[in-house]
Amino acid sequence: CRLSRWADLIICNSFAGKAYAMRHGIPAGRIVVVANGIDTTEFKPDPEGRRCLRAEWKIGDEHLLVGLVGRLDPLKDHGTFLRALAILTGQRQDVRAICIGNRTEPHMTGLANLATALQLDKRLIWVGEQANMPAVYSALDVLVSASLGEGFSNTIAEAMACGVPCVVTDVGDSARIVGDE
Repeated sequence: CRLSRWADLIICNSFAGKAYAMRHGIPAGRIVVVANGIDTTEFKPDPEGRRCLRAEWKIGDEHLLVGLVGRLDPLKDHGTFLRALAILTGQRQDVRAICIGNRTEPHMTGLANLATALQLDKRLIWVGEQANMPAVYSALDVLVSASLGEGFSNTIAEAMACGVPCVVTDVGDSARIVGDE
């Protein structure tokens, strides 16, 4: 912030980032928002990828697959996702869920214990990082972002580019990306 007075222009990738910069004394007139772009030639619906991954994960088309994509970090709030999932699976027998991302300890142990306590073991799978993200998004029926903080969430924008509806917490630019409809 101290060096910003010498900058001609400050570029943020989110309106949340702009608001943060302004709260720290950077004049609004010197800040421009340039949102992250999503390559829609790469991120697009992938029916074959959907079929292959759901077969690999043993999740049939008769199941509603809800997924959270993100590193295992308290900021991504997998705990809230799991608690909401427990409510949803209590109401619908066809729901399955997947958490995709790195599985670092000790956070993984706590989340696995929470999933067991919520009786989600038979409905939830954990997979590590995946290389073919358009196929991953296409395999989902709904993407959830339960994050406690974000700027511009590439995950949300990528999933939407693949035609996947998103349920998000109103943090950063997440609600702005999803829109009103």
